[in-house]
Amino acid sequence: MKILAAIDSFKGSMTSEKANQSVKDALPQHDVITFPIADGGEGTVDAFVGVMNGEVKKATITGVNGDAYIGQWGWVEQEKTAVIEVAEGAGLIQANKETLHPKNHTSYGVGEQITQALNQGASTIILGLGGSATTDGGLGLLQALGVVFKDAQNKELKKLPVKLGQVHSIDASGLDERVKKVNWLLASDVSNPLLGEKGAVHVFGEQKGLSKDELSTYDKNMSEFSNLVIKETGKDQRFTEGAGAAGGIGYAALSFFPCEFQSGLSLLAEKGNLEQFIQDVDLVITGEGKFDDQSLGGKVPIGISRLAKKHSVPALLFAGKIDSDRTAIEEENLHALIPIVDAPMTLSEAMENGQPLLLKAVKRSMHLIDLIGKIKGMKA
Repeated sequence: MKILAAIDSFKGSMTSEKANQSVKDALPQHDVITFPIADGGEGTVDAFVGVMNGEVKKATITGVNGDAYIGQWGWVEQEKTAVIEVAEGAGLIQANKETLHPKNHTSYGVGEQITQALNQGASTIILGLGGSATTDGGLGLLQALGVVFKDAQNKELKKLPVKLGQVHSIDASGLDERVKKVNWLLASDVSNPLLGEKGAVHVFGEQKGLSKDELSTYDKNMSEFSNLVIKETGKDQRFTEGAGAAGGIGYAALSFFPCEFQSGLSLLAEKGNLEQFIQDVDLVITGEGKFDDQSLGGKVPIGISRLAKKHSVPALLFAGKIDSDRTAIEEENLHALIPIVDAPMTLSEAMENGQPLLLKAVKRSMHLIDLIGKIKGMKA
């Protein structure tokens, strides 16, 4: 049987590449091909570099907490395309958990990586918007690119701590002009606006260290900041799809750069010719760390299963946890939802053993599929 493994990363447990490799290792008797998956968050650089035959560039940047950090971004020489993920330069995974709070998190390093890509000669920049620890509206990123923010006393604001509520004026005259000559693709599966109950602060603020009591104040600060951006740029992108992605970095990009917003999975599928792979297989295996009913809103596995459905290829889903009463979602072409945990264990134990657990779960499931095939052969 020819099988495509296209599994999203199990956050904190295994990358997409490692998950796909577990499927390949579990099924040596089958022809398994793999496709790295990312939605704009962690793993975006590796995924695009993999499907576009690029390379990884490494250089020192300012980390999310302000310390020097060796960050990486992707480069595809033939297409002069750079791939930058916010999760690398301003990621939650990089943040100091003991001081977790947006005031301690800057997106400055993302701006530095943009400069590095421009210096490399990039004509296209794919910016992955996911996994950020920031809620700064892209302030740090813009500072790194030459935009000056001042308070009411006309003093220039520093990188840290982030004082979004103290921004009184914006001067973009020093913005690196090269950003306006680049083809920008914003890769994200987050479509939230910047402000309001469905915006960057209220939806994602708590996971980045805000308390519930701070949400309204931070949203107000973001609103006032956005008014200043509108005054400076003449553009109102507050409620544009994706403006709330990555703590408002989506808003900054849409306001200051000539951008096109696109689903991270759709863009990756396009660049890597994913549909062509799907057309040539008998089965698709997808998955993610946790699958629940909210995943039906368009998370990566659903996107994969829908692509497979277009070509009448059935899909199976494996997850660390299935938080749903359903065992299959046939209308979405997911013919079985299979949890990989096979014994009582803590979350940390499950995350530490993600690869062997996935390998065993895939083996068990394929034994059943192979058995059904044998039974049908006998009957025939």
